[in-house]
Amino acid sequence: MAVKFKVGDLVWAKMKGFPAWPGKVIEPKSDIKRPSNKKPHQFVYFFGSENYAWMPEESLLHYASNKEKATPSSRVPKGFKEAVEAADDELKLRPAEEQERELPSIDEELAQIFPTKKKSTPQKDYSREPLSGKKSKTKPAESTTKQTKPRNRDNFRKSITKRPYSPTSDSKKTPVAQKRPKMSNSISPQAKTPIYASTNSASTDAPRERGFQDAFDFPDDEEIEVPSTTTSNSVAVSSSTQIEENLLINKGVFTSSKGVVPTPLRIGFLGLGIMGQGMVMNLLRSGHEVIVWNRTNLKCKEFVKAGALRGTSPSDVIQSSDITFTCVSDSLAVRDIVFGNQGVLQGITKGKCYVEMSTIDEETVQDVAEAIMARGGVFLEAPVCGSRVPALEGQLVILTSGDRKLYDDCFSCFEAMGKKSFYLGNEVGTACKMKLVNNMLLGCVMSSLSETMALAEKVGLDQEDLTEILSLGSLSCPTIIHKCQAIMNGKYDPHFPLQHQQKDLRLALGLGDRVEQPLHMASAANEMYKRSRNLGYSEADMSAVYKSCCS
Repeated sequence: MAVKFKVGDLVWAKMKGFPAWPGKVIEPKSDIKRPSNKKPHQFVYFFGSENYAWMPEESLLHYASNKEKATPSSRVPKGFKEAVEAADDELKLRPAEEQERELPSIDEELAQIFPTKKKSTPQKDYSREPLSGKKSKTKPAESTTKQTKPRNRDNFRKSITKRPYSPTSDSKKTPVAQKRPKMSNSISPQAKTPIYASTNSASTDAPRERGFQDAFDFPDDEEIEVPSTTTSNSVAVSSSTQIEENLLINKGVFTSSKGVVPTPLRIGFLGLGIMGQGMVMNLLRSGHEVIVWNRTNLKCKEFVKAGALRGTSPSDVIQSSDITFTCVSDSLAVRDIVFGNQGVLQGITKGKCYVEMSTIDEETVQDVAEAIMARGGVFLEAPVCGSRVPALEGQLVILTSGDRKLYDDCFSCFEAMGKKSFYLGNEVGTACKMKLVNNMLLGCVMSSLSETMALAEKVGLDQEDLTEILSLGSLSCPTIIHKCQAIMNGKYDPHFPLQHQQKDLRLALGLGDRVEQPLHMASAANEMYKRSRNLGYSEADMSAVYKSCCS
């Protein structure tokens, strides 16, 4: 008999392809449709991520009586610790009799949820929980040949089952020093010593220490809290971006665990949109001194509370900073900030450094670079691969081209904002073309996934089953899994706005026209995104292209 739950119950929710996660049964949202299958479902709010979804009751466990069983023994996913603390805080606020009420035993509930899989096919459960760190039982076919080398076999299994969409933060199991060499590509040894591009900057003779193990010196339980209100150490983000509050509030989740040694150079940042907010937050948390500017003053005020300084205009930020980053929506916004009244050019003097991180066309990049360098400034383009969540987590991939010395100066900033940076050469426009090629593929994949999900629903297949199948096969990746969940839930919060994806496809098609390269699939995908924009989904997530398949 299925376990019964009511609104307000704290639960462990086991979504297919993901580890169990603490949540709470809440009243259903009117805009989220109920799954089509006839199994009993509950609407669950997930602590930490602040997402919610319909969950079958067979995938739920009572929270209090199953905490020890559901908690991973190793390789704890990012945000899991904070989510558990949030659930514990809510449990403490409840009456004592509710906390101590008699609940079904762990064994009884597990027997109800996993009646046959536990004994007959243990490897299937383990393959769905690659982060649990549990060792599988000896396989009958391999017991006579591979028992002599269990350590090598375990290491091999871990390497092939690691899921890229669930990065871990368990520093005890995975030392930071083992991952740091992957953080940057072609970094010269000089990058460890600050290289000053501005004559106004103070100099230092001591080489920069990477300090990989410093990440372990941060307090754990004492500092990772879930306060009820935003404190001066947290960043409240505008409601238009719907960034999860807990990700911004909880310390130790982002760059503080990287052991980043901040540059003594003063950093400027223009643009606090969906991507810029996460980047600035990670710069601040890694100890950089940051001056911000945005067209909307409200966003600046919130970051000032978090420790940033506020510039009155782009030219003011340029004059007050050694290196200034810009990340805005499109080419028109870049031209306005650079060439407009009180723009970047009015603040550029000899030695000032400017880094363009917006995804724009090659012509605009070259125009901006020529104007900056004509005034004695130093230019680097650095568009990023990633969406809202990687920006928050400091897991962006940064593509750069331009001045190599400036690239080295930006080392600590790139380390704080991303998981890896590439220097593609000194020719301006190279990074822009690489980003457009990357996003062209992303747009085509998303449009194909939308047609796949639409066809599955049309022929009567369960989209949830399709998502699980994709998550267990060679197509498993963060984009596929997360966008499938967005389509199933009908929730299109803008991790990467659809209008920006369509803009990147348009720029990629223009790039193909200049070199006479046919782009048949990209052209068809572009029409799907244009159709979705006509339906009113411009500011929704790119996964809303699914609507063009249903209209």
